[in-house]
Amino acid sequence: MDIKKKFLEKRENDPPSLGNFINWHFQQNKTKKKSISDFLGVLPTTLNGYFKQSSFQFAILWRISQAVQYNFLMELGERLAIPYETKAEKELKTQLAENEKQIETLQTQLNLFKQIHKIE
Repeated sequence: MDIKKKFLEKRENDPPSLGNFINWHFQQNKTKKKSISDFLGVLPTTLNGYFKQSSFQFAILWRISQAVQYNFLMELGERLAIPYETKAEKELKTQLAENEKQIETLQTQLNLFKQIHKIE
């Protein structure tokens, strides 16, 4: 019997290392880690420990996102490559369809007025 924990087995389509991903983002944006650790209420060494982990608690990722005002969840979701449409996107699509309909109606009215103007 294999006593190795199944969730530790690496797969081809596994997510990127979360700690490395967050650390890379901080480096690219020159984020001060001290301010993040203060926001989280942890020591800077604890924050650095997160960067060495391939995953960590959802609450930590949530709080880091709040600390830097950046939605890591959405960025990671985009990398998942499974289509997803937010409520805001759905509302915008509906609004766009309504606006296109209104533009079409106005274009028809404009063409009609142009024809009337030519007759007179």
